[in-house]
Amino acid sequence: MKMSYLVGYGTKFPKHVHHRGASIPNDNKKYSCTGGWKWRDSRNPNPHNITGAMVGGPIRTDNFQDIRTNYNYTEPTLAGNAGLVAALVSLTGSGGMSI
Repeated sequence: MKMSYLVGYGTKFPKHVHHRGASIPNDNKKYSCTGGWKWRDSRNPNPHNITGAMVGGPIRTDNFQDIRTNYNYTEPTLAGNAGLVAALVSLTGSGGMSI
């Protein structure tokens, strides 16, 4: 698909991230928890870009749906990215341990 799953990286990255802070506009209005559903269901791109967030990514067939309500693809989570973080730490010379 030639896209980045890291928000804000490159020219083609997820624009409908499943994240409350990114999907509700800063319009000086107060929204209740249930009031946020209006923004979750919107088809517009997120008004805020959460640069650096990594979304769930594609399925085995390299299919990715940039749809906010499909959180399996578009939700950035710590648990979902733990494997990548562990792999990157193992690539450092100290294995993540300071000298």
